[in-house]
Amino acid sequence: MQRAVQAIRSHGSVLKYAVQQHMSAPKPAMLPAAFSRFMSASSARLEDSGFETATVADILKSKGKSADGSWLWCTTEDSVYDAVKSMTQHNVGALVVVKPGQEKSLAGIVTERDYLRKIIVQGRSSKSTKVGDIMTEENKLITVKPGTKVLQAMQLMTENRIRHLPAKSAFDIQ
Repeated sequence: MQRAVQAIRSHGSVLKYAVQQHMSAPKPAMLPAAFSRFMSASSARLEDSGFETATVADILKSKGKSADGSWLWCTTEDSVYDAVKSMTQHNVGALVVVKPGQEKSLAGIVTERDYLRKIIVQGRSSKSTKVGDIMTEENKLITVKPGTKVLQAMQLMTENRIRHLPAKSAFDIQ
């Protein structure tokens, strides 16, 4: 892991360029599901601050917000079929899961891997199984705050072998 961080630091300009290229054409539907809907800015801000000091909030701000200003989510009571359909329509690999009727109360996250491992492989029905039955629960989630440095977030993702990292401050956890 330390080698990976050292490589990122020594080749940071290459990584910075790749991140900026990815962010140069914001795709509103690609806005990560777990982040605040009130953030907006341009990638120029990330360039000005430098990649080493960039935060998760800087990345999210540069991505813009979706047309209606909301983030993607589902509830624990939704069918897995509907959640996967939503992921497909919005071209994302995960959805934040909230408690029914409590849109700001994080319950967990459901990912494509959850679908493959807990529905397809086990032969379950995605139309009759609820998201709450296959999601990663909130108490097992690894999350960051918007102020977390991008390099720290990348290190967390690498160390924990995860692909999705929700920013917890987007919710009023109860």
